[in-house]
Amino acid sequence: MTALPDKTAGDELLIKMVENEEEKQKAFLVRAIVYMHEQNCPYQEEFDLNDYSATHIVGLLGEEPVLAARIRYLPDTAKFERVAIRTKYRGRGYGHQLFRFMIDFSRQKGYDRLYLHAQSRLQQFYEGYDFHTVGSPFVFSDHEYVEMLSERTEPEPPAQATSPTAYIGSDPMRLNRPEGRLDQPGPLDDSLARLEESTDSERATAHVQPSPFKANLVASLPGDIGHS
Repeated sequence: MTALPDKTAGDELLIKMVENEEEKQKAFLVRAIVYMHEQNCPYQEEFDLNDYSATHIVGLLGEEPVLAARIRYLPDTAKFERVAIRTKYRGRGYGHQLFRFMIDFSRQKGYDRLYLHAQSRLQQFYEGYDFHTVGSPFVFSDHEYVEMLSERTEPEPPAQATSPTAYIGSDPMRLNRPEGRLDQPGPLDDSLARLEESTDSERATAHVQPSPFKANLVASLPGDIGHS
C-alpha cells in the first residue's frame, strides 16, 4: 500500500487553549486515537464529567490535530490530565513543548502546585520538569500509574508570579478577561472606550448633563483608556 503524503510537512506546531467547538472536537479526537484505539481504554473511562470543568489544550499542525491535554483546578493545585500525542508525531519534541505550555499556563493563573498521574513508564519524563513521586503506584484503565507533584518555592518576577486573585480590590477588569489571556485587554476592557465616547457625547450636548456615575467611572480609568 502506498503511504499517503504528510500534508503537515513544513507546518509549525501551534499549541493553544481550546476556544471553540471545532478545536474541542479535534482535542477529543486525539484522545480517542491515543487512549481508546491505541491503549484500549473504554469510552466511558476516557470521557467523563470533568471534561465540562477543565481547560482543554490542543496542538495543531496546520488544521491537523496532533496532541491534546486538559487541566483541572483543585484548591491550590492544577492537575494535568489526558496528555496525548498521536503516534506518528512522537519523537519530535512536541511532548516537551506541550508540557512547557501547560506549566506556563498554570503559573500564569497563579498555581505553584502542579499534580498529575503518570504512567510508570513515563515517570522519568516528568522528573525532568521537577516532578517527584508521592504515594505508591496504583492501577486504573489497565495501566500502572504513579502520583507526581511539583511545588514551586523559589521566588519569581512579580509579572509572572502574581495570581489573578491578587487584583481583587484594585483591578477588577483583569478578572473579566478570557481564560488564558489575563495579561491582555479583553472585550470588556474595550467596552470602557465606548463608555468614554458616550460621556464625551453628553458633554458636547449643552442641555444634557453627564451622568455622575459615568463621569466618576471614566475618571477612574487608566490613562491609556480614560482621560489623562
